[in-house]
Amino acid sequence: MAKKYGIFDGFRLSNLRGKQNRIRLARFIIFIGFIVVGIVILSVFIPRAGINIEIIDRTEVVGTMETVSVKISNNNFATLNDAVVRFGENGTILPIGNLGPFASVMITPDEGDLNFDKVMVRANNGTIEHIKSR
Repeated sequence: MAKKYGIFDGFRLSNLRGKQNRIRLARFIIFIGFIVVGIVILSVFIPRAGINIEIIDRTEVVGTMETVSVKISNNNFATLNDAVVRFGENGTILPIGNLGPFASVMITPDEGDLNFDKVMVRANNGTIEHIKSR
């Protein structure tokens, strides 16, 4: 005569334990997957946080025309207030204004400042400063 297991009524408890173990294993694998994805995302974003300055020099084929542009990027989650840029030590100060999170701005220096040696960006009333040499 077969044993009765209450509400399972003939359902074997060993099958139930096997399914519970597979569910626990699946949860564990998904949890480890989230941890790995989080570590990868943080390892990409943390080193790039802050102000990034990229100097772009373009010369036409003939060599008669040269274009210099600077791309300033804010890779923070916070807004940079009152950002300004200066090309060289004695260059004119060009206001950028507020630079939102993950925003970028392209700036071309004045004609007198085309031979700059460094780019200086200041924001938040001088508390944040970044300098990049050419």
